[in-house]
Amino acid sequence: MLPYEDPFTLSLLFHWNSEPWNNVAAYTDPHARMEFKTLGTSKDVVPLPKSQTSPLQELIAKRQSCREFAPVPIQLGELASVLDAGYGITALRKWQSGHRTLGRPVPSAGGLYPLELYIVCNRVEGVVGGIHHFNARDHTLEPISAPCTIAEILPDLMFQRFLEPASALCLLTAVLPRTLRKYGARGYRYILMEAGHVAQNICLAATEIGLATLCVGGFTDHKLNRRLGLDGRSEAALYGVAVGHLAPSQSANPPA
Repeated sequence: MLPYEDPFTLSLLFHWNSEPWNNVAAYTDPHARMEFKTLGTSKDVVPLPKSQTSPLQELIAKRQSCREFAPVPIQLGELASVLDAGYGITALRKWQSGHRTLGRPVPSAGGLYPLELYIVCNRVEGVVGGIHHFNARDHTLEPISAPCTIAEILPDLMFQRFLEPASALCLLTAVLPRTLRKYGARGYRYILMEAGHVAQNICLAATEIGLATLCVGGFTDHKLNRRLGLDGRSEAALYGVAVGHLAPSQSANPPA
């Protein structure tokens, strides 16, 4: 057993040893095998009524993964809407103790909000192409790199060439000590859960304004961390969401 008072070793051991699995056959298999669990008995089964239609239900049904983006720009206001829905500031919260915190649109263990967002602005109107940090507090994009495109960082993204036409690539990173200092190694689970919440918010917000998305978990960690100026220990890349316009040829494909 690792020392209980050490919150970092176990988390980093898993993180550093979960680089992309070089299972080419699995990656190139075009057939998804969806599995379901059933207990194999019909006794006392409770049939569920059909869900009521609502704007949210319709929005969820419209979300799909896009692997064929149109190489056209999105507006800066559209990008702002997506970022705000993902990890923006929602309100100033006042507690009975007199303490004040800034609310955000996703649950976060202990209200610690360990994530940061970096945006590869590939085709965003009014923004020079390159990598920017989303400063949620000041509601700004802070450039951190010389001009570059998604095409230039494809080696970091396992050469997934269908990402190249996307208008923007939102990269989610975690400042690990923010959560691990309080929750120990289990805090790593909470960080991953939070990243999932943020990514889903981004996908739904993009869908609502007519944009397409693709969640990206395949990348070479040390290369992408280096690209973002991260040490991979105190802050590290976790996840990505490509955002852009759906190519006409993709519109007939089933959701995924």
